[in-house]
Amino acid sequence: MVLTWVTAVLIGTVLMTGMAVLTDGAEAEAAGYAVTVKTCLIQGTNVVVLVSASGVPASDDGLYHLYAEDVYGSGVTGTEVASAAAGKNAQFAFALGKNTANSNLYKKFVVAVKKGGALTQVSAAAYITNPEVCATHTTARMNVGKKGILPAATMLDTNDLQTLGIHQCTYNVLVGSLCQSTGGTIAYQYNGKTYYFSKAIVGQYDSLVPKLNKRGIQMTMVVLNNLTGDPTLIHPLSRSSVTANYYAFNTAEQAGVEKLEAVASFLAQRYSGNGHGTVDNWVIGNEVNARADWNYMSAVDVTTFANEYAKAIRIFYNGIKSENGNARVYISVDQQWAKASNAALYYGSRSFLDVFNAIMMTEGNIDWHIAVHPYDVPLYDPIPWSSSSRVQHSQNTAYITMQNIDVLTDYLCQKSLLAPNGQVRSVICSEQGYTSLQGENIQAAAITYGYLQAMANQHIDGFILSRELDDAGEIGQGLANGIVNLNGTHKLAYDYYRNIDGANAAQYAAAAAATIGVSDMSQILTVR
Repeated sequence: MVLTWVTAVLIGTVLMTGMAVLTDGAEAEAAGYAVTVKTCLIQGTNVVVLVSASGVPASDDGLYHLYAEDVYGSGVTGTEVASAAAGKNAQFAFALGKNTANSNLYKKFVVAVKKGGALTQVSAAAYITNPEVCATHTTARMNVGKKGILPAATMLDTNDLQTLGIHQCTYNVLVGSLCQSTGGTIAYQYNGKTYYFSKAIVGQYDSLVPKLNKRGIQMTMVVLNNLTGDPTLIHPLSRSSVTANYYAFNTAEQAGVEKLEAVASFLAQRYSGNGHGTVDNWVIGNEVNARADWNYMSAVDVTTFANEYAKAIRIFYNGIKSENGNARVYISVDQQWAKASNAALYYGSRSFLDVFNAIMMTEGNIDWHIAVHPYDVPLYDPIPWSSSSRVQHSQNTAYITMQNIDVLTDYLCQKSLLAPNGQVRSVICSEQGYTSLQGENIQAAAITYGYLQAMANQHIDGFILSRELDDAGEIGQGLANGIVNLNGTHKLAYDYYRNIDGANAAQYAAAAAATIGVSDMSQILTVR
């Protein structure tokens, strides 16, 4: 099976002459079109599209023709859903058809005119930007605090999370393993087709999510695309490797796109107050700019890569928000900020975000947010407050850690990066940790410093430690990041993290300051 995928990719690469067939409008849109899609909104059971034109393009019939096409479509393809008289302004209305074989929820829309009997695209592609208005499982969010942790599965039945005063937890969803076709499955009807999900895996989440919710803990799920024997969910340009950790989602083929749509809807519907607990935040992928390791795709330019990821975000965003309008959808990047990209391995996260945001703005701004992993450099360095030429309070800094996390939030304050409501997008520091191998007092001070930096920044909505319990494999790499030892005993950092937001917070902040070598923690915090 794997050899077949590799052969197909190699043949496809030759036939495609680069990656030109993957472009779907992001490059063509730069040429400029006569017609601009102003809004593409759900209104009741319909979709209403408003367009304007600087100059009315010539046509055979004096009409604008609106086409609905799949995310992988290019040019004028798909189905004509409406037409309107060509003019400086025009409006189209057609059925949304949510959860039917003719659903338009995930489509992108282009305006075309007939010239010489052929269709000519005259607008950029645009997506629906308010899927939340058709949600039927919207649930109140559990915004109780920023203190978070990656919990140990073996410790879920202890009282550690309550003792620590944890507000947020993350957990992974491996969609390749979730999707099954035989044996022990849950059937799910969506858009006129039936999909099957692992009953055993769903059962784990059915137990986990409400258990943590009942303890007052907000849940964030990280949606990851792992490799299985079924290639459907793996992007065609990602099938050339069997060694990556995770893979780019299949946004290029009908079967993959339709299954992703079902996955998004199923997860959001099930974990939105329907007796299985509530997941408030969904992170799509892991450190996706680190392409070779965490969102594998064969070496392509950043525009091609970002365009495919943007399609995945559209799918998950519309699927999730159309079930739970209060859920948030996050993209994931690592700490490599303005570091020069190495296309064979990674893209600098700032370069990636610049391109990603430009694509999203062109095709319809939506309320996406950012999950960042501001680890120290190198990862086994437990001292986030130390000075370094690689970590600066500048948009040109090579890396972002908790010392200069303000670089990211300042970047998001730019007008061109704001959410549709004009607000700064939410940031969660969804994964960072500090090893205890260079001293438990240093780890405790580092965690205290990182948490207080997050508390000093109004744009950060979560500080989630990785991890609760040491991992034996990571220890071999110099990363004893847990606040609990493998034998179950608590490290000094456990006591600090437990108390840093309690009645004795000042005492622990002072102790951390003494370890760092300053008289007061406020001297080294950056307020935003």
